[in-house]
Amino acid sequence: MSVYEKGFVTILACNALFALVSLPLVFRKVPRNGFYGYRTRATLGSDFVWYEANAYFGRLFLIASVVTCVAAVFLYRSGALEPGTYLRASVALLIVPVLLAALLTSRYVRTLVM
Repeated sequence: MSVYEKGFVTILACNALFALVSLPLVFRKVPRNGFYGYRTRATLGSDFVWYEANAYFGRLFLIASVVTCVAAVFLYRSGALEPGTYLRASVALLIVPVLLAALLTSRYVRTLVM
């Protein structure tokens, strides 16, 4: 297996893990804690805000995982990028959607506490 293929498999595995991690958040199964979930002062201060914010973040995280997986498969199959460029693009695909989900959730939390 080439480095290119290993990178592709790693990206898919990370996205599968991200999707699995997001599901308990979506279904509001994770109580307030200091380890797992979207943790801010506002979310840790209220059960209502915790569950609303984490369900919202979980949905965005799940969508981000699916979009990233589809993009990674498309880029891999198209062969449009050299292996090194593909791997850098894949890392960006893992990071950017999650950051976007976090930023959107931060905005959403502000609407909950106002």
